[in-house]
Amino acid sequence: MRDDGDLNKQAGERSVAAALTAGQGLELVSDSELVLGAQQGLERAFSAIVDRYHAGIYGLVYRMCGPKEAEDLTQDVFLRALSRLHNFEFRNEDSLRTWLYRIAMNVSINELRRMKRRRQLEGPSLDAAVPTQDGEIQRGVPDLSLMPHKIAEREETRELVHAIIRQMPPKYQQVLVLVDLEGMEYEEAAAVIGCRVGTIKSRLSRAREAFAIKLKACMKSPNR
Repeated sequence: MRDDGDLNKQAGERSVAAALTAGQGLELVSDSELVLGAQQGLERAFSAIVDRYHAGIYGLVYRMCGPKEAEDLTQDVFLRALSRLHNFEFRNEDSLRTWLYRIAMNVSINELRRMKRRRQLEGPSLDAAVPTQDGEIQRGVPDLSLMPHKIAEREETRELVHAIIRQMPPKYQQVLVLVDLEGMEYEEAAAVIGCRVGTIKSRLSRAREAFAIKLKACMKSPNR
């Protein structure tokens, strides 16, 4: 005898198939229905997932790794998602986004490691920094009003923000991009990164201080 879960799943599959076959109202189809349809082999279901989250994933990868590889890395994220979708379990409203962002963050971190090796032959683009266990920062007292999300609102400094963030340690990049630039709540950012909320808060505080110091140094540079 089939249980209610099986019946609900079959009903969901029929509703997804009907909506996708009709080709109408895909923006009204929920994430859970799209996931279910994609897991059942409906190509348009996964295409709808890509359409829904492409801009967000691209923005995250762009901010972490820069424009040069952003599109290729974004495609890599969705290819990985497609290959792993059969194991994905939908839990709540944000679970698909969290899962995709976790894949994107892992792809970005791997790319950053490759970029670091390539940058070894290049000189620093910011003023000389002081090495610490949390990365390199400038000496001085930071102005905490210089937060990434505030500075990034101004078009003329947006790319500068991204450039500075990309030169910071990955663990700082992660929290600045997810919380300050993507606007995630601490809980979702913690789920994406795979750590505790308290870790997010403390890491974000240190990251913001380091960012403010680097920004001040860069703004004072005679090359600007």
